[in-house]
Amino acid sequence: MRATHTLLALALVAAPLAAQQSDRGVFDIQRGETALGREEFSVQPGGGGDSAGSTIASLARYPGSRPSVQIQTMLERNADGAVVTLQLDTRQADGVRRVYGAALQDNLTIRQTTPATESVREYPRAAGIVILDDSVFSLYRVVAERATPAGARLAVLFPRTGRRGQLTATRSAPTTIELSGAVNGTLTVDQAGRLMRVVLADGVSAIRQAR
Repeated sequence: MRATHTLLALALVAAPLAAQQSDRGVFDIQRGETALGREEFSVQPGGGGDSAGSTIASLARYPGSRPSVQIQTMLERNADGAVVTLQLDTRQADGVRRVYGAALQDNLTIRQTTPATESVREYPRAAGIVILDDSVFSLYRVVAERATPAGARLAVLFPRTGRRGQLTATRSAPTTIELSGAVNGTLTVDQAGRLMRVVLADGVSAIRQAR
C-alpha cells in the first residue's frame, strides 16, 4: 500500500468566526495508554470569505507507523453548515472502500463502494446534519463550535457505517464541551476555539501534539 501525504479537503463551518480561522495539527490516538494511530489535519478558511465556508483536511493512520489502515476524509460545508460534498477513502490490504456524499437542496445522498459492491442511501432534511466517524477525530471540531451552555442538540451521521443519532453538546466551561447521546465524552478546546483533545467514554482519546 502506497502511503499518501495529500490531505483531502473538508469543509466544516458552524459560525463566521470559525470560518475565519486557520489551524493545523496532529492527534495521537490511543486507548488508555496504548497507542492506536495518528491523525494529521488542517483547517483553512474558504477563499471567498465567510460565504465560501471553510476546509478541513484529514489523514488518519492506524497504527501511526507502517499503517495497515489509512482513512482520508473530504467533507465540504457551506457557510450555513450544510454538507455540500463528502468523501471518505478507507485504504487497507484488501482494497479501497469509498464513501461519496452529495447534497441537493435539503437531501444528502451517500454512495458507498467496495471492491465488490456498491450501495446508495438518501437522507432527507439533512441540511443541519453533523458528519462524524469513529476513527476521524478532527470532525469533532464542528461539534465544539456548535456547543452551547444550554446544550445544542445535533443530528449526527457516521457515513461509513450508516449509523445515525442525536448528540447533545453542552459547553460546561469556556474550553470544555460535554457530549451525551449518540456519543458520550468530553471535548477540550483552547481559547481560540482550536480542538485540543477528544476523550470518549469507550476509553479512546485523541490528544493534540504540542508544537
